[in-house]
Amino acid sequence: MAFVVLLAIVAIGVLFAKLHSASRALSQDLVPCARLTQFSGERALNNTSCVAGKLRSRESDRSFAPASPDSWSNDERNRLRGALQSAFAPVLDGATGWSFAVISTGGRTIFDDRADRAVAPASVQKLVVAATALDALGPAYRYQTLFAAQDAIDDQGELAGNLWLIGSGDPSLTSDDLRNGIAMLARAGLRRISGALVVDDTTLSGPPLNPHWGRDDNGQDYAAPTSAISVDGDTIESRQEVGGMQERAWTPMQDVARYVAGRVNGMMLERGITPAAPPASGAAPLQSVVLWDHRSPPLQSLETHMLFVSDNHYAEQLLRTVGEQVTGVADDEGGLNAEREFLGRSMVPLPGLRLFDGSGLSADNRVAAITLARLLADREATLYLLLPRGGRDGTLRDYDFTTALGRVRAKSGHLSNVSALAGYVTTMHHGRVAFAFLINGSPGDPDAAIVRAVDRLATF
Repeated sequence: MAFVVLLAIVAIGVLFAKLHSASRALSQDLVPCARLTQFSGERALNNTSCVAGKLRSRESDRSFAPASPDSWSNDERNRLRGALQSAFAPVLDGATGWSFAVISTGGRTIFDDRADRAVAPASVQKLVVAATALDALGPAYRYQTLFAAQDAIDDQGELAGNLWLIGSGDPSLTSDDLRNGIAMLARAGLRRISGALVVDDTTLSGPPLNPHWGRDDNGQDYAAPTSAISVDGDTIESRQEVGGMQERAWTPMQDVARYVAGRVNGMMLERGITPAAPPASGAAPLQSVVLWDHRSPPLQSLETHMLFVSDNHYAEQLLRTVGEQVTGVADDEGGLNAEREFLGRSMVPLPGLRLFDGSGLSADNRVAAITLARLLADREATLYLLLPRGGRDGTLRDYDFTTALGRVRAKSGHLSNVSALAGYVTTMHHGRVAFAFLINGSPGDPDAAIVRAVDRLATF
């Protein structure tokens, strides 16, 4: 009896030690991540993508299932075709276009209805820039934002020449990040700058706003400018009275570098750092001393945010970043060429492909369902866990799935007369499949039809 009691005490002690160790390891992993949740701004905090990214894994995700062999019989494929066609039928009469595809993760086409017809994709197009960036930059890639000068701060707290703020295109950079950087400079003894604060936004190029975006998008926070020194999503927060109540609003910046220069200059004055000249913008010297180096969350976390809340600004910043990395041209065309090169190298079919931006905001974009479904099947290992869960997360929170609830991860897409959903469903008998359902110009309720189709797909 004494031996049994002793053995039980030892076992409990070992279990407690393991739980304590696991809890400590998890807390150590989440603490820095929790600090980084600010990167997405208060508008997107409810997605908790950074912390969720730490907690999610293939083992903890109920909808994860290893890819199964392509065991779909002809009878099953015929029954699936009938089920999906009946789900879509009420919204296709009068529709201007559609494109549907379902592909096993092994690469076999299971369902095809105009899969090679390119239609407007809306925000499901973000899957293309997400996959391209992961391939070109790697999931651990981090943007860097620097304060730099030609010399170090001297013993009297003075900095000779200009203080340069150098951006690299970080879409997650906030005013609080810059304020923290200025605080670090002040703690290092900086009190006076013999020159000016100069913002360097030369890492990315091209017009601030995509010329293929509609006029109705001008002035909207979802159509913010693209800039190498992006701060707060390149929007300005204000308070407006709506219906007798104060509400927050965000307005796109007009001249990002100039606005940021003035804002940061004001932050320095508040901290007791006095420049001798007015703030400006321009290219920093090649040789400089780095005084502050801010790194963004890793690309994987940035993309989780982008895909969870469908952040157009993140997509446009990423597009120009991959353009610079792959083609050496850091504008939209450079990024689009990088996407085409990646898709071609991945042997993804591209019928009718026309791309004009990274976010899918342009109504001129055209992508076929076979392109998206094949890309998803090919890049399942890197994309699957970055996507929101249907009926639970991000833009899919309000999707009323039934049999597919807990079994689907996907990216939604909406523009005027465009409804789309593309992602993965873990079917009941055949493991996970990739799908892309895009509908243009339907007079019915295309979102409801897409949900019905995904629910029916999940039962196979």
